[in-house]
Amino acid sequence: MATKRENYDNEILNLRAFYLVLLKKLWILPIAAATGAIIAGIIYFLANVVYAPARNYVTESTLYIYFAYDENKKAEVDFYNAYTWNILVKAEDSNLEIKTDYNILDKIMENLEDAGYKEGVNITREEVVSSVNADIPSDVRVMIFKVSNPDREKSGAIADAANDALVEYGKANYAFTSIEILGRSDTKLELIPDRMGVAVIFGAVLGFVLSVLTLIFSKAMDDAIYVPEDAEKRYNLPVLGVLSGEGAEEPSFFRNELLLSVKSQLKAEKSLVLISADDKTGSEKAEIIAKRLKEVVGNGLPDGMPTIQPMSLPGNDNDSAQQLSNVDGAIIAISMGTHNGAMTEHLISLLKKLGCKVCGIVVTDADMKLLNRYLGL
Repeated sequence: MATKRENYDNEILNLRAFYLVLLKKLWILPIAAATGAIIAGIIYFLANVVYAPARNYVTESTLYIYFAYDENKKAEVDFYNAYTWNILVKAEDSNLEIKTDYNILDKIMENLEDAGYKEGVNITREEVVSSVNADIPSDVRVMIFKVSNPDREKSGAIADAANDALVEYGKANYAFTSIEILGRSDTKLELIPDRMGVAVIFGAVLGFVLSVLTLIFSKAMDDAIYVPEDAEKRYNLPVLGVLSGEGAEEPSFFRNELLLSVKSQLKAEKSLVLISADDKTGSEKAEIIAKRLKEVVGNGLPDGMPTIQPMSLPGNDNDSAQQLSNVDGAIIAISMGTHNGAMTEHLISLLKKLGCKVCGIVVTDADMKLLNRYLGL
């Protein structure tokens, strides 16, 4: 159960421990999904309700196009699609295959002026161009002409002006026999589909996926220790055992393992210092662990336990070298699940430079449930 891990000292990743730790974080996934859904819903609400642009009034017309017969091709003209019509309506017809002096947009503006909308005063060409859209859903002979404008009256007026202009265009252009208006809808407020549900689902899925990827990436980059075997592989030092958190009952299985390791590994040592990789300024954590260590194994050693003195990190005490020279070695305490891998490695390296023997490691604040699952107890 191992694969190559390249991100922390090229060590081997213990997949069993990796997935067990990951499973403990699964509660994050539904929270991330719910958070994503709420955020997506809020964004959708703000974008489409609170700060939504003004809704348009829509008028739709249906026109039927009678194409003329092309003698050269021996068939009806058939190259007028939605794209072509939109270019024609917006007066950009100079590059079309069929040329005509009749300009649809000019005629629309004339019809609007006749209806009381003077160009440059009540309405502009740009407004008309942005309001109209010609669509050919399937049959090239049927056009759906849609007008969308924030002003209800303008929407209807533009639609009527455009319908008349298209009918005139059908008469003026030799590509057509005629263009006929089949119907015109009432001018109605544009209906905006409610996609709040889609936004919420999308946010939930996105939150879930991002949380999964974040968990996997964070655990792959994690330098914390979760099982004793990983500490031994990483630091090439014996792990004397594990200790549960302060105030927790020590399981007999792990207490016996710790007792056996201390008997085996600390036979010759009479005095030791205990340094916690978690102590950044003083020796508070080291004092707690030293006391806990004496409580757990002190009475189980027939010849008595070596004297263990808590000590702060060497970099925090000018008398560290003197104190280390007066003991037989050091025990390093590492809290399970704490991101102290780099500090632990630095501490081991420094102790070696100072000529202090590192007798072993004690993993503290152990999650006994995790270890029981890992060992199958």
